[in-house]
Amino acid sequence: MIVPSRLCVVMAFCLMLASCGDKKDVPSTEAAIPADSLISGEKMIHILADVQIIEAGLAAERNEGAPPSKPGIYYKAIFKKYHISQVRYEQNMRYYSQNPAKMSKLYDKVIAELETRQKMFRPGR
Repeated sequence: MIVPSRLCVVMAFCLMLASCGDKKDVPSTEAAIPADSLISGEKMIHILADVQIIEAGLAAERNEGAPPSKPGIYYKAIFKKYHISQVRYEQNMRYYSQNPAKMSKLYDKVIAELETRQKMFRPGR
């Protein structure tokens, strides 16, 4: 049958045409996020420390075989606590993820913040 092979050629040609086009540059600088949406580094440290605590708690629940919690509830509480939206949080995470040096410095401070919090709850250690 010649018809199916012609159909395959036509489909392949259409797919090639559809894939042709101008590539769009996605900025990976501060221009990618409006200046008024960039969360300050200090505030982001506290947000990420809270996120890490929540994620650790959820992991512990999973390891203990407890019924899974809905992480969205906890994240909504964080967004409310810091007066940010989920979209703003996600924009900032993308921004910091595209800047590994900034993300590394940020997480160094998150670790220090978590250690400080741990000392507050375990003063004898």
